[in-house]
Amino acid sequence: MKGVAAALLVVLAVAYLVASPTNALSCGDVDLCVAPCVGYLTGEEKAPSGSCCAGVKQLRKLPKNTTERRFACSCVKQAAGQISGLKDDAVANLPAACGTPLPFSISTDFNCNR
Repeated sequence: MKGVAAALLVVLAVAYLVASPTNALSCGDVDLCVAPCVGYLTGEEKAPSGSCCAGVKQLRKLPKNTTERRFACSCVKQAAGQISGLKDDAVANLPAACGTPLPFSISTDFNCNR
C-alpha cells in the first residue's frame, strides 16, 4: 500500500506540473477525485469509501463540456496507467458502487475520443 500511495503522490505532483493551461480543468483536479479510490480499485478494500464516492461524484461534475470530458478522461487514463494491480471488476463497478455514472471508464484502454 505504501508503494501505491507513493506512486500516486508522484502522479499527482507530475499532473499539477504538466496540467494543460488551455483547460480550466487540470489533471491534478481529476487525480484528487480518484485518489481516495485506489484501495478499492486495487482490491485492497471491498467497497469504495465515502471519500472515494464523493470524489467520483465530483469527477462527474468537473468537466463542463465535451473537450473537458475528453481531457478528464485522458487524465484518468494516465493515472490508471500509474496504478499497479487495478482489478477489472472493481474498475467496472466503481461508478455503480458509488451510484454515479461517469461519461468515461477508469481504464488504460478506454477511447477518450468517443
